[in-house]
Amino acid sequence: MSQCSSQGKLGLSTQIAYGLGDFGPSLAGNAVLVFFLFFMTTVAGLPADLAGLIMFLAHSWSAVSTLIVGQFSDRLQTRWGRRHIWMILSAPIMAVSFVLMWWVPPTSEWFRFVYYLALVLIFETAANIYLIPYGALLTDQSDKPQDHVRLNGLRFGFSLAGCMGALAIMRAIAQWEYKPTQQLWDLGLVGAFLTVASIGFCCWGTQERPYTQPTNDSSRWQQFKSLFQNRPLLFLVGIHALAWLAVQITPAIVPYFVNHYMDLDSTQTTQVILVIQGMALMGMFVWEPLSRRLGKRVVHWLGSSIWIVASINWLWLEPGQINQMYFLAATSGFGMASSYLVPPSMLPEVADWDELHTGKRREGLFWSLLLFLQKFILATGLFLVGNLLNQFGFAESVPGPVEVIQPESALVAIRYIVVFVPVFALVGSLILTFVYPLDRTTYQNTLFELEKKRLANSSASAN
Repeated sequence: MSQCSSQGKLGLSTQIAYGLGDFGPSLAGNAVLVFFLFFMTTVAGLPADLAGLIMFLAHSWSAVSTLIVGQFSDRLQTRWGRRHIWMILSAPIMAVSFVLMWWVPPTSEWFRFVYYLALVLIFETAANIYLIPYGALLTDQSDKPQDHVRLNGLRFGFSLAGCMGALAIMRAIAQWEYKPTQQLWDLGLVGAFLTVASIGFCCWGTQERPYTQPTNDSSRWQQFKSLFQNRPLLFLVGIHALAWLAVQITPAIVPYFVNHYMDLDSTQTTQVILVIQGMALMGMFVWEPLSRRLGKRVVHWLGSSIWIVASINWLWLEPGQINQMYFLAATSGFGMASSYLVPPSMLPEVADWDELHTGKRREGLFWSLLLFLQKFILATGLFLVGNLLNQFGFAESVPGPVEVIQPESALVAIRYIVVFVPVFALVGSLILTFVYPLDRTTYQNTLFELEKKRLANSSASAN
């Protein structure tokens, strides 16, 4: 197992091991996001309303379970640690449920509804059991802010590679297998193997920092109540939730623009998404070193500003301007990389500030709160987008070779939604970043005082 030190140099093997931990889970999660609804309605023969209900219940439970897992992640103490044990136990559950999601039971419609609902709930729960301790594990690898940025850069680089890998593997499988059922089953097997392998390698290559909770640990309600006294955390929750609303809602709404306004086919829609995600992956290697030199807040401002300018220029695109569309997609993706990188890298600052004032390490609870707000605000954003499209007369597709012509009002709504939803979210995130109370000087003072407090506590315990 790799050794880590708060004072020594962070080893390359540790960096790769930590980053690789998000490859398999992101691949599996993106496969569920992209293919599972299609699978249930087109392959498994489940009515669209029941399939939609499954996805709604799954996302709702996923948001709630983040808070539950975060509490247990911080409080559990075993001889195997309090992070790795959760991560290792989640791997087989995530893998098995992911594979079984692509099987069609030869039974009634309602049995299939219960079967798929149970599996997706198990998968989402296992994913949270892994992701929350995994995110909290960041601060155990190093105390240095530049290392936090580097580790998060690798993490989300591997995450983006996993998202694109799900699409690439599916396209490769389709070259020799023509049955959709078998294609998705094969994808499930490959994804399950990569999930277990990446989680195992992450646990092997990283190390937890020995830590014991104080004996006068407060109740769960008191811990949640104390969160509202942590000003840096409250600001970070808003920064992270708004930035990730822009990150996650963009791939969901850009296809409407490409398909209906630009009048392009599904292949070019997929290519636009891949350009955005591919440039976001490349942007990681630019923003990460700049963040170490210029600071996280400066990089968040620069990247978000580039993305905002690119998004506004979507307003002036006209059908037929294909090259300009791909240029704006690439520019948006490049700016988007800063939103992947910076807000999660600010969590260790908040955890250190909290330890200085409370004497506790609660990264798991903090990370679960960030994920909860991220999932909640995304669900709310998608709900509002759907209602806006409906209000402006968006016409749903119908089975068969019937081409649906969207009214002008719906096309106007699509143009404004694809621009202003991410722009407003990013502007809100930047405003909160501007007033975020932990600047470089304040954080360095926090680290200095925290180290003094730790040394004093160690001396007291020795005596």
